[in-house]
Amino acid sequence: MPISNYNRTTSFLIIIVAYILCLAAGYGALVISGHYLSPLWSMFVADVAATLVIWCFSIIVRNASMYDPYWSIIPIAIAWYWITAYSQDGWGYKNILLIVAVCYWGLRLTANWARGWTGLAHQDWRYRMLQDKNPNIYWLTNLGGIHLFPTVVVYLCLIPVYYFVKYPDGNWVIMVGFIISVLATTIEFVADEQMRRFRRTASKSEYIDWGFWRYSRHPNYFGEILFWVGLFVMSVGVVGFSFWWTGIGLIVITSMFLFASIPMMEERTLKARPGYADQIRKVSALVPWFRKGGI
Repeated sequence: MPISNYNRTTSFLIIIVAYILCLAAGYGALVISGHYLSPLWSMFVADVAATLVIWCFSIIVRNASMYDPYWSIIPIAIAWYWITAYSQDGWGYKNILLIVAVCYWGLRLTANWARGWTGLAHQDWRYRMLQDKNPNIYWLTNLGGIHLFPTVVVYLCLIPVYYFVKYPDGNWVIMVGFIISVLATTIEFVADEQMRRFRRTASKSEYIDWGFWRYSRHPNYFGEILFWVGLFVMSVGVVGFSFWWTGIGLIVITSMFLFASIPMMEERTLKARPGYADQIRKVSALVPWFRKGGI
């Protein structure tokens, strides 16, 4: 029986095996590279090694969506390792706040993926589109664009976490960042639930125009960016702006959503729902804001 025909339970078992192996490969790469590289670079090497394992599985099962849970699972493992390996104050209050924020975000995102994933026969429409456009170089698109690029983006966003963990103490700004991160994840959760409820009854020509979606065309993306802003603010509460350059991840991930994810999603929506053009005219693309032409 082809792998794509495996049922949902078997598909999840394959996913679990793949991720156990990817974590093992990542840890091995971390141990080996740790003898030669700084902690930040050795963790990056480990992150890439783990990503390559998932990429290999995606080739075997012919489904790039093998990668989809990666960027919500790995940050938890990375943050946990940095706390246990490099923190000067152990599992003090600030590191507990950090791991709570990261776990809340990661587990919510992973659960959201799991609820919508029907098995190995399902692949994200964006990956199919990329494959259809350039089938001859899809292996490269799969490796660079679908796997390695988001791994690099998320790792850049995690760099403030390393400095947050590495240095002890901190001030009240840590709590501000924690609140921002938790609020951001909650926005993502509510927005996704609103979309899920909408899709149960909506016709193919309708688009969501209530809840968070009435004031932002992509509130889930807004929440995602805001989460990483919160982690950066938490790091400011420990090291101030001494490591301001670690905010590069925020610029990259925001650019990814503004110039890649949002245009791709809206092009697809407009083709299926031409009336969505009115929503584009009236509603903010990302940051929730007042609608043009009234409430």
